[in-house]
Amino acid sequence: MGNQRQIRQVSPRDGVGVVIAVRAGGRGEVLRVLGDTSVRHFYTFFSPAGERIAFPNLDGPDVDLDPQDRDAVIIQSGGKMWCGYEAFVQNLHELAPFLEDAKFYVADEDWHVDEADLRDGALHFRRVGEGYVTVTSFLEDRRANAADEASPSGS
Repeated sequence: MGNQRQIRQVSPRDGVGVVIAVRAGGRGEVLRVLGDTSVRHFYTFFSPAGERIAFPNLDGPDVDLDPQDRDAVIIQSGGKMWCGYEAFVQNLHELAPFLEDAKFYVADEDWHVDEADLRDGALHFRRVGEGYVTVTSFLEDRRANAADEASPSGS
């Protein structure tokens, strides 16, 4: 994967860009992991509890949320992965034990779509689609296919 085109969260919120709550007691470790990003750009940032979450997405609507009760990690959508895609995924693996459950998808300029599923403090990361310009088009196809499979045959 090279330049990312779109990062879209589907759980617990649905929208372009990612907002993931930090687990209780995880703030220090999240700040430690994110503190080294000055030399590599992950488009991943810390947002303290009680502050409005607002950030621009480079390929879709900006995020503007009311202040949250908990610290959060945010990931901006769009732009070049200056850090390298493998380093971005490694960064997510390092953050995962300190983040609440969430799911999001990443699409790139090579038309791949990867799923990042944070569950129980672990990152489950896998390629789920090819031939898609955006995560939105991938999800639309997936929903349409699920609806086709659910409809009775012969109708």
